[in-house]
Amino acid sequence: MANVGTVRIYRPDPAFADEMQRCGRATFSVRRLSSTRVAVAVMGDIDATNGRALGYYVERHTGISRQLMLDLRAVDFFGGKGFTALYYIAVHCTRNDVDWTIIGGHPVRRLLSICDVGGELPLADDLPAALARLDRLARCRQRVAPAG
Repeated sequence: MANVGTVRIYRPDPAFADEMQRCGRATFSVRRLSSTRVAVAVMGDIDATNGRALGYYVERHTGISRQLMLDLRAVDFFGGKGFTALYYIAVHCTRNDVDWTIIGGHPVRRLLSICDVGGELPLADDLPAALARLDRLARCRQRVAPAG
């Protein structure tokens, strides 16, 4: 007998492909870069008022994507709840087989230097490095033939 359970899957409505959401002192926006790659950009402050919303926003917009570029370069403040959101996103991406990378400005890098000492989160130095990482991961996926 198969296990029965609930799985939360967000499939973005194509009508909202370039959706923006304001939450607290931050704005989240999404842009589909290709059929398999989505970019989520954040501007403003990530704190206790919107950290959870960031995680849910990313989850909602990566439902059918294989790759995520999370652009946090325009973040002015990145608190502990921001790190919690990144952890939530990491778990979501792992469970859904989504390759991802983070581009972060000074506030993000500063917090990650404290909270992610081992460098487990996929932080890229800049946009070209982030795109190169995702391209490399996409090539690796193409080389691996599915079993069957």
